[in-house]
Amino acid sequence: MTRYTDAEAAKAIIAVLPDSRWVGAGLAQAYLWAISGDRAPEDIARHLYELNCYSLAKAKELVPTLAKSGFLSHIKPRTKTGSAENPITKMFPAAITEQRFLEQVDALRAERGTVDYEDDRESGHTLVDFTLTEGDLRLPINVKNAGTRFESAKQLVGLEPDDCIPIPVYKAYDAIEKEPNLLYAVAVDYGLVDSINAHLIPLFDKNEAIVWRILNDYSGTRIRDAEDKFVYGITTRHWDSIREGFADPEFRLISARKSIRILQKQPKRTPGIGLRAWGTGASAEVNVHISIAEETKPWREVFDRIAQNSLGDIIEAINRKKTEVVYDPEI
Repeated sequence: MTRYTDAEAAKAIIAVLPDSRWVGAGLAQAYLWAISGDRAPEDIARHLYELNCYSLAKAKELVPTLAKSGFLSHIKPRTKTGSAENPITKMFPAAITEQRFLEQVDALRAERGTVDYEDDRESGHTLVDFTLTEGDLRLPINVKNAGTRFESAKQLVGLEPDDCIPIPVYKAYDAIEKEPNLLYAVAVDYGLVDSINAHLIPLFDKNEAIVWRILNDYSGTRIRDAEDKFVYGITTRHWDSIREGFADPEFRLISARKSIRILQKQPKRTPGIGLRAWGTGASAEVNVHISIAEETKPWREVFDRIAQNSLGDIIEAINRKKTEVVYDPEI
């Protein structure tokens, strides 16, 4: 396990996260100025104040302590260290899966020159990661990694564990209202987290390894900004090595509309949350469980239909309708 002094930590943070708005990054810079004497105490206090994490009075009180006691003691430590809080299981799989999908989109753009894409990840939009475009046509995509096998799938939802992926119900309903053409692009890769441990962590240089440890040890205001910059920066920087050491699973696609239709027809696909989930400190979502083989389309098929026809072919498929006779009891 990589350990570090305050000086090592501060230098590593500035090297790896130079533009981060995380309070820890601001304190690291303030600490380095304080021990070097490069800035006046008033200027250092102003720097901390402009982070919008401290009042000016609080910043002025803090500055004289930095050179003596360091800066790490002023950052909130993580209190939850399970997988739900750990960036290695929370964010790296998403970043790697998104990068894989972008390569597929680039291949589609090369095949059909009228297709392009917009990156919506920085927009604050929680439903859409990328939007495929062609003229006035728009096809929103949510990229997901299915990295945990649902071992009780056969018993609880009637699907084999290797033929089962979850789609969050409330997000799918929200998508139908806000992004009715939304497609989920799901990469099923149960070995991704193990691959990260085996192949990605050893790629870190000294500063990256220190920052990785810090982000596992500490939280604080705007920690998500630091996590995002670290995870996506590392993924981009080491992408060639990641591609060589990691599996390349096929994406499977299903629309939000179809996910909800499956829920309506087969409510057993959404089991209740077990009592043991309560009080664990982990967040829980109600999912509808989808058969990979029977209810999703392979990316290759969607790729070919777009290349040969247009995005409109897929949008029409998402919005296909049929007439049914259903019970409508008065009593």
